[in-house]
Amino acid sequence: MTRRVLEKIAELIRRTDTLAGLADEVQNEARDGREDLLRRLAEAYGTWYAEAMAILPSDHLEAFRKEYEGGFPTYKIKHFLQAGLELNTIFAELAAQGTISKWLYPVSTAFHAPLTEQKQILRNVVAQIGGSAGILTTLDSLEEVFRRLPIAVTVLRQEVRGRPGLIVKDEYDLQRIVHAVLCLHHLDVRPEEYGPSRAGAHPRLDFLLKNERVAVETKMTRTNLGPRKLGDELAQDVLRYRAHDHVDACFALVYDPEKYVLNASGFEQDFRTDTSFPVRVVIVQ
Repeated sequence: MTRRVLEKIAELIRRTDTLAGLADEVQNEARDGREDLLRRLAEAYGTWYAEAMAILPSDHLEAFRKEYEGGFPTYKIKHFLQAGLELNTIFAELAAQGTISKWLYPVSTAFHAPLTEQKQILRNVVAQIGGSAGILTTLDSLEEVFRRLPIAVTVLRQEVRGRPGLIVKDEYDLQRIVHAVLCLHHLDVRPEEYGPSRAGAHPRLDFLLKNERVAVETKMTRTNLGPRKLGDELAQDVLRYRAHDHVDACFALVYDPEKYVLNASGFEQDFRTDTSFPVRVVIVQ
């Protein structure tokens, strides 16, 4: 999915050169059929704009839309497409003197400049997705590993030659196992990393994968930590982690051996996001 999005954005960026060339011809007085050119440009840009809006992340849509919509006193692409051949009769005398453009909506300011801004927004998304692709790979890897946690817990519980096994009684036992597993897969694992101060307190992350910029939270359900309270805690955790300077994503492992969470798959999907701040919740039972 990420690769297809990047390829589509690259195609949209390439097509801006064609749009810009058409716009130049609209106000080229030596060119015949400029009304037809303006209609062709409106159709081509309309298709391009719709495709871009359909693929852009939600946090970039408004900025992208503003470069099309414009408004007083800054007129942009929408106005150029509607009246790119209209002369500046409001300030006709200044236009005749060459002080200002003869066009009511000059191509340089009403089309090229906002299109350049839209192109930059697309480039910013490429940079954002390119960076998040590595984060999503990390989240996928963590999910794959910890889906097998019940098997590991079963192995650890067994006695070996008279030596007692490890029983996971609470979150502290769970964190010991998670810490060990993380160290097998990641070079820099920071346990009990503290976040920025909030209301005089410094919220604690269970683990921070420093190089990957992923926070790892562990939860173990119990009689007083059922689905509702668990959901509230995770929602608060996600909000706190967003404010952390070194966190770009969150992975939450929930160990639910007593199956307090009846609809584990639905619970996971309610939290799953792959947007600007990816979140992955995995419940193992």
